[in-house]
Amino acid sequence: MSETDPEIVAPPRRTALFLDDDADVLAAAELVLTRNGFDLIKAQTPEAARALLDVQSVDVLLLDLNFRRGDTSGEAGLAFLSERMALTPHLVVVVVTGHSGMAIAIEAMRLGAQDFIVKPWHNERFLATVRTAIDNPRVAPPPPAPQDLNLERSERELIKAALDRHSFNISSAAKDLGLTRAALYRRMEKHGL
Repeated sequence: MSETDPEIVAPPRRTALFLDDDADVLAAAELVLTRNGFDLIKAQTPEAARALLDVQSVDVLLLDLNFRRGDTSGEAGLAFLSERMALTPHLVVVVVTGHSGMAIAIEAMRLGAQDFIVKPWHNERFLATVRTAIDNPRVAPPPPAPQDLNLERSERELIKAALDRHSFNISSAAKDLGLTRAALYRRMEKHGL
């Protein structure tokens, strides 16, 4: 088949947003990514990245952890990551760090980042990491099931569970619930058990 064959369909371009205060790093990433099927959106401040993420869908967020020269704590990047993961828990994030060190990169992964890349990167490893993160996104845990916070219903269910667990042995159920037998009888009567 020839390259002009209508049967051949080019894979869709993917979109990456890279938040880094260093224009040279962004330019280097742009060269690598645009030559390999990506559209790159660049942001040099968290505010600019927030504004872009609020209006545009991206396949991956590449996130530097330090946004000011001389800052190596990673705190600003971790705060941004935590904020974004709370807003969009399925967002694929790859941390790109040079000064913060491995402990901060691991903390970023605990907060929801998919992976990390260390600056200066090797282009092949950079691309492989980004592609793998997109193709194998971390599954966000489901939200916790709503709890019944009605004390009366909760107490009734706890008493029923204790009675079932102890085959309706009142002494054992009372002990399990931290009650006296008399208190358990009163509560059973209250709940119609």
